[in-house]
Amino acid sequence: MARVTDEMEKDMFKSVSTSIRANILVGVVLTIPIVTTLWILHVLITLATDWILALAGDNYQNLIEGWAGYAVRLLALLALLVVFYVVGVLVRSFLGRRLYALGDRIMGRIPVVKRVYLLTRQISESIFTQRDTLFKEVVMIEYPRKGLKALAFVTAPANEQLGESVKDHISLFVPTTPNPTSGVFIIAPRSEVTHVNMPIADAIAFIISSGAVGPGTKSPTSPSLLDKLENWLHTSSPKAVKQDDAPDT
Repeated sequence: MARVTDEMEKDMFKSVSTSIRANILVGVVLTIPIVTTLWILHVLITLATDWILALAGDNYQNLIEGWAGYAVRLLALLALLVVFYVVGVLVRSFLGRRLYALGDRIMGRIPVVKRVYLLTRQISESIFTQRDTLFKEVVMIEYPRKGLKALAFVTAPANEQLGESVKDHISLFVPTTPNPTSGVFIIAPRSEVTHVNMPIADAIAFIISSGAVGPGTKSPTSPSLLDKLENWLHTSSPKAVKQDDAPDT
């Protein structure tokens, strides 16, 4: 009887210790994204507001001390947003457009400075123009060999500078799965391309899901991080128990 009692106590201790380790692991993994996000926001807000608060001169350090410092930073961030709004209103006016065009030409001609300016301007332009103008339509081609079909996006007619050999060709982007931002650029004859009556957004979802999400169908609900953790704990340690399954003491 004593031996049976000792084994039961060992099993109980093992189950409780396994549950504790599992809960600690889940807590750490779920907390890291939240803490990291808050830390990044804190750094961004600090960088965005430090130069505004520095205008206070010697009182700069006094303003940001204690919990009141967060309220002061939020007010500074609000003031920065107001400045951006005013700049937007002014630049969109007739005179503002002329001044912006002048400043753009000046920044684009200053040595060293123009490299940084042109690079950041191109990045900003790509954010708002790439999605609307890069992909023209969805097509289907035989790729990577005859008999196999692949979805592709028409980007533009083939460049005329390539010569007469691509006169009736079009430029295509063949994306990869599950990351449609990477892929292969090819030039194909227009006669060998089949138009697909599918919106570009549906085609992208179709590619990301490896064909699981068809046009007009709802994307299946993906498991949350907690669900994935629970599944990993049960598959890696069959004896692991949830907190509510722990034995009563």
